[in-house]
Amino acid sequence: MVGAGLVGYRDVASAVLHPHDADWSVRSLRGRDWAGAFLENERFASSLLRKEKELGLDHLPVHLFGCAPLTLMLHLASCLPRRPLCVYQQSGEGGWSLGYDRSLAPASEDFLRVEGLPTAKQGGRGYVALIVEVTRSIRDKALAEFQKRHGSELMATVCVTPMRGPSPVSIQHPSEVSRAAEQLRGVLDGLHKHVEGAHSVLLAMDCPGSFAAALGTAVNANTQHPLWLQQYDGDRKQYMPVYELRAQREGPTVAEPTEAQLVEAKAMLVEVRQVHQELVTWLREPARQSLLDSMGGEKFLDSQVEDEPVLTSTPLYRHVGGIWSFEVGLLLGLKALRERVGSFEDWHECVRLFMVHEVFHVHQRGLTSYNFSGSGRMGFVLEAADFDADAEAAEAALAWREAKRPDEVKRDGRMRMMESIIWNALESLRIFEPERPVKTLAERRLRRYLIWLFHACRLYALRNDPSATPVLERVTAEIVGLSTFPDPFETYSQQRVRLLEMDPSESPAMGIYFQRKLVRDEDQGWVARVLAALSRWDSLPRKEAQEEMRRLFEELFNRHRELIQAR
Repeated sequence: MVGAGLVGYRDVASAVLHPHDADWSVRSLRGRDWAGAFLENERFASSLLRKEKELGLDHLPVHLFGCAPLTLMLHLASCLPRRPLCVYQQSGEGGWSLGYDRSLAPASEDFLRVEGLPTAKQGGRGYVALIVEVTRSIRDKALAEFQKRHGSELMATVCVTPMRGPSPVSIQHPSEVSRAAEQLRGVLDGLHKHVEGAHSVLLAMDCPGSFAAALGTAVNANTQHPLWLQQYDGDRKQYMPVYELRAQREGPTVAEPTEAQLVEAKAMLVEVRQVHQELVTWLREPARQSLLDSMGGEKFLDSQVEDEPVLTSTPLYRHVGGIWSFEVGLLLGLKALRERVGSFEDWHECVRLFMVHEVFHVHQRGLTSYNFSGSGRMGFVLEAADFDADAEAAEAALAWREAKRPDEVKRDGRMRMMESIIWNALESLRIFEPERPVKTLAERRLRRYLIWLFHACRLYALRNDPSATPVLERVTAEIVGLSTFPDPFETYSQQRVRLLEMDPSESPAMGIYFQRKLVRDEDQGWVARVLAALSRWDSLPRKEAQEEMRRLFEELFNRHRELIQAR
C-alpha cells in the first residue's frame, strides 16, 4: 500500500472479519456448521457495495490480509468480483508480502500442470473431484475421502499441481498466481462444458491463503458447476464439506433506509443504550450475583452498544469485545413493538428479555452469533437451548419487577407477573419474523410460539390457585400433519409451514408433553383456529389477541384437565 502512495492509518479504511478467539474458532466446528462464517463474508461484500454506492464509486480497492481457513479465503474473494484486489501472504516470521494482485499481468508460462480434465463430452451423473496441491501433495487422502463418500458417483478426478511440483516454495512471483487463477478458470469452465451431468465439483486445496483467494476470483457460480468447498479437519484427519458455492446465491442485504427511517432508528438506539446500561447497573448489584452466574453474564457487564445503527444485517451480540450491534431494520421493529405494547416499562422489559436471552446463548459455548446459522440446522437442539434462554430471561424479568416494583408484585402476585412477562416475550418474538403479515413460520419457530402460548395461558388458568407457583417447567408442544415447504429465508435445510392452509390429505393434531403427561388433541378445527389467531396477531389490539388465545387454550384445558393440575 505504501508503494501505491497510501498510508494505512490515514488513507485506508479497515475492517476485521472473523476476529480471532481461540475458544470460539470456526475450525472447531463441524461441516455445515460453518455457514455463519460464510454468511459474514457475504455481509461484508454487501456492505462494501453499499458503501461504494454511497460514495458514488465503481469499485473500492480491497487489500486483504488473511490468516484464515483456505475455504473462507476463496469464498471471500469470490464475493468480490470485478474490483481491484490485492491479497497478502504472511511468512513464517510474521511479515507480509504481496501474494496476488488482480491487476498484475499473468506470467506467460503455465504455472499449473492439469491432470485428468476431460476433453470431450462425458455422460452420466455424479461428482467431480478437483484437487489443488501447491504446498504439498494431498490427492491420496482427499480422493480416499471422496471415494468413501461418493463411491461410483465419482465421475472424474482432476488434479492440478505446480509445474515445479508441490512445495512450500513453489510460488516465486505473484504473476504466477495470476496465471494459476486463469488456468483454474479454464478448468472449471472445461468441466462445465464436458461433464454436464455433474451435481457439483468437490474442491480440496493445500496452498497459501493468498493462492486460495486468487482461485476464488476464478469462480463464477452462474456459469460453472456448484463448487463444494472441502476443509481439512486436523482433529479428524479428514476433508469435510463446509460450503457449497452455487448459482443464484446472494448475501443477505438490507433495503437502504430512508433518511426518516435512519433518524427514527438513531432515536431508538439511544433508548436501547439506556435500557442496556440500566440492566448492567442492576446486575452489578451484589444481590444479583446468583442471577448473573445462572445466565453466565459476567462478560455482559463490560459490554457496549454501538453508537450508530448498523446498515447491514448483522449478529445482535458479538461476545468477542462485548459489542451489541443493532441493525436499522431491528431498531424500526423495536419502534413498532413499543407502539404495540404501549407501556414504556413493558417495552423496556422486551429489550431486556432478548438481551438476557442472547447472553445466555453465549454462555452455552456453541450457539453464538458466529455460528447461528449452523446451530439453526439442529432445530430440536436449538429449541431446547432456546427454552432455557427464554426461561432464564423470564426469571430475570420477574426478579427485576420484584426489585423495582415490589408493591405491584405483592398486589397482583408472582403468577400474574410471570404471565405478563411471557406475553411481552411473545410480542418480542414477532419482530424477528421476516414477513408481514405472518402467514408462514419455520417449524421450530412455530413450536417455540406454542410452548410459550401454552405457558402464558396455563398461568392465566391457574392465576387464582393459591397452591400454584409460576415455575416454567420444560414443555414440548407440536402440531403435526401440516403441509411444509423448504424455508427460503435460511441458508440451511429447514421447513416452513403455512398457517392459513390446511392440507386436506393430512389430519393435523396437537401434541403436548408436560410434567410427564402426554396429550394428543385431534380437534382439527381447534388447530386451524390457533394457527389463524397466531397469523392475525398483529392485526388485533394486544389485549384482544391475548384474550383470543386464552379462550382457545381454555378449550384445550377443558378437554385435558391434567395439563392445569398444580403441583
